[in-house]
Amino acid sequence: MRKKLILFTLLSVNILSAQKIWDSTYYVKYRSRIIISLFQSYRNYNIEMQQYLKKDTFGLSKLNYIAQANNISGIEFNYDKINFSFGYASIPPANVKQTGKTDHFNIGMNIGGNKWILETGYRRYQGFYDKNTPRYDSSYTKWDTLTTDRRGIYYQLPHMVSTSYKMKFLYFTNNKRFAFKSGYSCSYRQLKSSFSWVVTANGYYNTINSDSGFIPRPVATYYDTHANLRGLDAVGCSVYGGASFNLVLWRAFFINITALGGPEQQWRTYRYNNDTLGYNRTISYLAFSGDIRGSIGLNFKRWYVSLTGLTDFVYYKSGEMMFVSKYFSGAFSLGYRFKVKTPKIYQKFQQTKLYSWM
Repeated sequence: MRKKLILFTLLSVNILSAQKIWDSTYYVKYRSRIIISLFQSYRNYNIEMQQYLKKDTFGLSKLNYIAQANNISGIEFNYDKINFSFGYASIPPANVKQTGKTDHFNIGMNIGGNKWILETGYRRYQGFYDKNTPRYDSSYTKWDTLTTDRRGIYYQLPHMVSTSYKMKFLYFTNNKRFAFKSGYSCSYRQLKSSFSWVVTANGYYNTINSDSGFIPRPVATYYDTHANLRGLDAVGCSVYGGASFNLVLWRAFFINITALGGPEQQWRTYRYNNDTLGYNRTISYLAFSGDIRGSIGLNFKRWYVSLTGLTDFVYYKSGEMMFVSKYFSGAFSLGYRFKVKTPKIYQKFQQTKLYSWM
C-alpha cells in the first residue's frame, strides 16, 4: 500500500509538471534572443461627431475630425517577455495647406508571455481637420489662387488635442499550443495552426479638448445647447472576450486573425465654453468597444517579415449626440533575432514564481 501511494504521488507530480510545459511541436519560444525590428507604419485616427437634436436629411451636421499624421517610422525591441516600441520619425503630409499639421507622439510597452499579456500605451495628437467641410462650407470649392486648382481649405482645429492612456490584459485559454506573439512581435514562432479563446480586461483614460470648441459656426444651430462643447474626458473599463486564430503553412508562412468586443462601463465629463447655464457634467454610461487585429508574414528561425493591422473603436453615445473614436494602425516590419547570453540578474528573475506564472 505504501509503495502504491508513493508511485501515485510521483505520477501526479509528473503529470502536473508536464501540464506546465508547452507543446513544442506547436510553437517555439526564444528566451535568449534580443529581437529588433524596424517598421514603417500607416496610422489613421479620427473622431466622428453626430447630433440627434434636429432633423438633418443631408447630413450637414456630421463632423469627421482627422489627425493628419499617417506615415511613421519606428523601432521595436523584444527580449523574452518584454516588448517596447516607439515611432521616431514621420513623413509630413503633402497637403498641409488644406488640412493643417498634426503633432503626435506614440509609445507602447507590454509584458507577458504566452499565457497572458499586459499591453500599455500612450497616444497624443494635436491638430485636426474636418473631412466633411465641403458639406456645409461653400467656400471650400472656390479657386485657390496659390495652387490653381479647386482643392479648398478644410475646417481646421490646430489646438484640438486628443490623448489616450490605455491598459489591456489578454489571457489565452489554449496557451499550450497557441502563441499569440508569433503573429506580432515574433518572440514566438508558431509551427502548426492553432486557435484560442481570449479573455480581456481593459482600462483607459481618453481626453478630447479644444480651446475654441468642436462645432463649426455654419452647423452650430443643429447642436443647440451643445454648440459650445469644447471637451470630453472619459474613463472606461471592461471585461469581455473573443478569439484568435493562427494559420500556419510550411512552418513559416502565417496569418493571424483576432477579434475582441463587448460592453464597457464609461464615466464621461462634458465641458463647455462659458458654462453659465451649468452644462458641464459627469455622466455614467454603458457602451460598446472592441479590438480587431490581423497579421500576415513569414517567420523563420532568425528573421521575420510581417504586415500587421490593428483597429480599436469606442462609442460615446447619448440621447442627444454621439462621439466615435476610431484608431487604425497598419505596419510593415522586418526583424532579426540576435542570440545573446542571458544576464545573471535576469536568470534569477526567470527562476521566480512570477516569471513561471507569465
